[in-house]
Amino acid sequence: MGVICYQKSEDMVFADLGNGISRAEMLPGMVEGVNTYKCVVKAGTVVELETFGDRTQIYYFTKGQGFVVTDNKAFNIDEPAIFIPNMDLEKNVLHAVTDMEFLQLICTMLPEDYERFEKWHIELPRFCPTSQSIRYKEGFRPDGIKAYSILDTDFLTRMTMGAIIGTGPNKAAPHSHDNLRQWYYGMPGTSFIYRAAGEEIELKEGDWAYISTDIEHAIEVEEGKFVHYVWFETELTKAELAAKKAGK
Repeated sequence: MGVICYQKSEDMVFADLGNGISRAEMLPGMVEGVNTYKCVVKAGTVVELETFGDRTQIYYFTKGQGFVVTDNKAFNIDEPAIFIPNMDLEKNVLHAVTDMEFLQLICTMLPEDYERFEKWHIELPRFCPTSQSIRYKEGFRPDGIKAYSILDTDFLTRMTMGAIIGTGPNKAAPHSHDNLRQWYYGMPGTSFIYRAAGEEIELKEGDWAYISTDIEHAIEVEEGKFVHYVWFETELTKAELAAKKAGK
């Protein structure tokens, strides 16, 4: 693979987990301690979502309708939405009304994550439709492309998430991040050009891509095309930041 590591939707291999749910690991091994999966469930499926006591995770529903029931609450899913379990402290049961697809994004907690989590984190469980997420502006991004903060910095240790939505013709100026590793998932109907360090791919619905830190990247949406993707990031650890600062 080059600077852009990516996996086309049609190349994902799903394993049947039983009870109407299948799962494919997407681009395994990109970052130690981080696992990214795509899951599909059939209409009528009722399944208990996986939880952990030592790993923070995001469930992001990308397609279909249903609802999640926790010990004390129920959340309706009728548009793309994030769900973050309260670790392994309660059951979370997904009821798929239609065929559904979702991402399961997992990050193993390090000592610094436990320390941060104990001091402060967003109240869990957390559920929020993307349309109700905070809109934000960046200087390199034109007004015709909307940006949404789905999970903000430090809300859940080193994990952050957002969405980009817009129509062509349009493009964003190149930029880079010195402390973030990034993944991208193409939402339904999307088709746009993604460029990074001289490489170029066309990212479509269901595709998954990854770049490391310090890589200049940008998108372009051609006339008549639609861009809608979610980005997922993990921040460098304290040790990685210290080594980078020391030039190692």
